[in-house]
Amino acid sequence: MPPDGHAVLKQLEGRFALCFERTLPHPPERVWRALTTHDELLEWHPTPFEIEPRAGGAIRFVPGPGAPEMPDGQVLSFEPPRLLTHTWGDDELRWQLRANDDGCLLSLTHLFEDRFKAARDGAGWHLCLDALSASLADETRPQRGSAPRLTGGWEELNSGYQQRFGISREQATPIPPH
Repeated sequence: MPPDGHAVLKQLEGRFALCFERTLPHPPERVWRALTTHDELLEWHPTPFEIEPRAGGAIRFVPGPGAPEMPDGQVLSFEPPRLLTHTWGDDELRWQLRANDDGCLLSLTHLFEDRFKAARDGAGWHLCLDALSASLADETRPQRGSAPRLTGGWEELNSGYQQRFGISREQATPIPPH
C-alpha cells in the first residue's frame, strides 16, 4: 500500500478492487462505532445507513442532502470490532480493523465491475477516509450530511487517480446524478 493513504487498484475475486489502508490513533472499538452508527456515519460517509447488525441483515441507506439515492443493501459479514462487509448498490465494501500499537489499521476494500469508475470512487473514498479521520479526531469537517466527495480536493484527486490507474477522462465513468 502507498504510505500516502492513496488507493491501490487490484483484481480480486474476479472483480476490480480499490484497496485503502489507514492507520488511525484510535482503538478498533472506537472506529467500529464510526463505521456502524448512523449518527457517526453522517459525519463522513457519502451514503449514511442504518444497519441490522448481523450477517444477512439489511442495510438501509438514508438519503440526505448531497447524498446519492441507494437501494437497500445486505450485510455479508458482521464481526465486531474487526470485520464489516456489505453491499453498496452492485458493489461490495469490506471494512477490516486490526489493533496495533498506535490504535488500529483500517483496511477498506471496494469491489466492483466497472474499472473506469476506479478513479472517481478512489477520489471519493480518499476524501471519505480523510473525513473519517477528522471526525474521529473531532476536527473541523464537512457540513453534516454533505457528500464528502463534493468537498474541496475531489477534482485533483480524481485526476491523480485517473493518471495512476491509466484511465483517460474520456473513458472515466461520470459522477452519478443525485
